[in-house]
Amino acid sequence: MALRFILAASALILHVIAAPPQAQAPLFPYAKAVGSRGPSLESARANAPHIFNALHSSMRQWGSSLNHNGMSLFPARIPNNTHLYHGTHIPNAVKGMEWLAFEIEHAEMFARAFPGRRPGRRPGKPGDPERPERPERPGEPGEGPPTPPFELTWGETVDGIQSMDDDDDEPDFSRGYLHIYRTIRPLTNLVYIDGMSAGKTMMGTLDTQDYLLRNITDGDDSPAFNDFRRGQDLCDLGAKWGIEGFVRMEMGFEIIFCEFSDGLILESAYERPSGKNQSFERMPQLEVLRGASMRYPGITAQRLRLDYSGMVSAYWYDLNMTNPDPERADLPRLPASDVEGLGNMKADFMALFEESSSRSDVGNDWQGVTDMIITRYSDRLQLMAGNDTSRDTILSDIAVLLNLYIDYGNFDVPTAIEKCSAHYLIAAVPESTADHMIHEALLTVMNEICSTLFYVRHLILVGEDETDRSALEESKLALKSLIAYLDWTTSKECGKCGYDEICFVAIWPWGSMEDHKHPSCMKDEVLSRRQGYWDMWGLRPRPPPGNETGSAADGLW
Repeated sequence: MALRFILAASALILHVIAAPPQAQAPLFPYAKAVGSRGPSLESARANAPHIFNALHSSMRQWGSSLNHNGMSLFPARIPNNTHLYHGTHIPNAVKGMEWLAFEIEHAEMFARAFPGRRPGRRPGKPGDPERPERPERPGEPGEGPPTPPFELTWGETVDGIQSMDDDDDEPDFSRGYLHIYRTIRPLTNLVYIDGMSAGKTMMGTLDTQDYLLRNITDGDDSPAFNDFRRGQDLCDLGAKWGIEGFVRMEMGFEIIFCEFSDGLILESAYERPSGKNQSFERMPQLEVLRGASMRYPGITAQRLRLDYSGMVSAYWYDLNMTNPDPERADLPRLPASDVEGLGNMKADFMALFEESSSRSDVGNDWQGVTDMIITRYSDRLQLMAGNDTSRDTILSDIAVLLNLYIDYGNFDVPTAIEKCSAHYLIAAVPESTADHMIHEALLTVMNEICSTLFYVRHLILVGEDETDRSALEESKLALKSLIAYLDWTTSKECGKCGYDEICFVAIWPWGSMEDHKHPSCMKDEVLSRRQGYWDMWGLRPRPPPGNETGSAADGLW
């Protein structure tokens, strides 16, 4: 009763608060920059929820799987004495460019025999007439299964295979090996490409690599089978910029590391079981995905740190990110033909990367700021917006969230909203261009949250009659509009699953449209049938008619 009396009394001096703006569209077609095509605070404000979510989901498997078309780049660092893993078909230490995994299960997927090798002969060299430049697509006639979309196994030995003479001894590709590497110095010149950036699709997962970094303007008709070339191009760019590797994500996080002999030591290379004799020798799909799902909240142990003060995002620029596929308007796409706009973004990242490299430590922990905001507001917003939530429950949660900013002896709503909006941003001191853009975006998001909550508070307190449902319904509409505007990925979490299950969201190359929209707890026998979401051939992803009884990923291994 005391709480209700205080809230009711405060309503007597409550200023009239305008209704909050409507929820944003899934994507902004463009954000007008003032005076130039460089980054602008206006663009940061217009795209504020997307920038907020890019920060919150960075280096996290969960949010990066849901928002899989990443539009941002971050300088990254890995400390000394960090273990990384590599699956291959040879026991020797890798030289040159190759892939590293952060998780053991991810690397185990590649610790197997060389794929597609016919008995009694070595894999063909590039350009060999018997080695097709483009493998057959799944389901089309061809010799044997298609090459996996992972270029890892080919990339590991391409230099050695190309240098072999015809009279060389036949290499033994019949076994797999799991390598454990350890960093022998801090790897301070890495770039993290956000989203499902190692997902070989035609849906936009590769836009920042192909259109922004590689300057491709006419698309790539077979991205699933060109990842080794992509890695070479990225490392060629890295040689010019002083970048030693690129961090990406698929069924776990990986690094395209440009020179294994510089910064890594091979600790062990253990032969893997053949898997032919015992079923337990094979790696179940559930365990591969469990390894990835353990990194839904992040890779832990500070094995990699991002320099958010060196971030660059397409959401800061005057770029048309509208998806040409009207049925996937929720997915942003970079405009490959906008050479000027992408060129500006690329040049800005080069400058910020150099600035980041000169710092002894990373800058502001903006992801930590988003964590503070989401943990305070996310669950309470969902509760208050619930169809069955009562007026008293909303008032109680509103009081919990807003009382910190209210001086009941001198109540001023604009001042309270200002304090509420800035509260969690105080710890971060904007210094770089990235800091100022991020600060503006987060301040915009917080202002939307705080303004909406004070508006809802006003609606309910003015509607004193508990039998009058109009104020309650309008309040819930405002809260649902806010939730849609924020689009936080936490609302799709499964909760605790059984020990023989994982919370499954579509992770390349597995998953259906239903798994993307409504992740759920699943067992191993169900996971093997989930497919249809990822478009690797420029076809709009549609699940097959009827029950999903086959896995498109099965043909990719």
